[in-house]
Amino acid sequence: MSLKRIAQEYTNLQSDPLEACSAAPANDDNLQQWNAMITGPQDTPYAQGTFRVNIHFPDNYPRSAPHVNFSTLTFHPNISVQGEVRLAELEELQWSPAFTVRTVLISLQAMLSDPNTSGGCVLNEEAAKLYLEDHSEFEEKARQWTMSYANAKEKESHRGVDV
Repeated sequence: MSLKRIAQEYTNLQSDPLEACSAAPANDDNLQQWNAMITGPQDTPYAQGTFRVNIHFPDNYPRSAPHVNFSTLTFHPNISVQGEVRLAELEELQWSPAFTVRTVLISLQAMLSDPNTSGGCVLNEEAAKLYLEDHSEFEEKARQWTMSYANAKEKESHRGVDV
C-alpha cells in the first residue's frame, strides 16, 4: 500500500474540497482508516441528510478498492442494514488504481441518487422491491430513515462512529 498516495489524496481533498462530501483520516496514527460525511443529493429522499461512512484502505491500495461501510442507517437497495455497500466502482472487476477517494465519494453520492437494482448489486431486498414496484412508498420510507437517522445527533443512530 502506498501511504504516500493516501496522504496525497487527503492533501488534494483539503486543497480542493468536494461540495457535498468530506473525508479525513479517523486519527493521525492510521492513514488506512478514514471517516467521511456525504450530504444527501437534492431531489432525492436522502436530501437534507448527512450520512457517515467508514473507509478502510487495504494494504494493497490502490491496486485494490477501499472497503466502504455506511455507519448511518440508510434505506437503500445497495446498502445493507449493516451498512455494507455494493457499488460497481468498488468491485474487483470495475476498480482501477486510477480511482481515488474523491472518485469513491462522488460515486457514493451518485449511488444515493440512482440505485442499481440489478441482481448482484442489491443488498437490501425490501428497498429494491419497493424501488421497483412502489416507488412512492420507497421514497417515503427512505425519507423517513433519512429524517430519523441521517439528521439525528445521537450516536445511537450511527453505528458507533464519530466523524
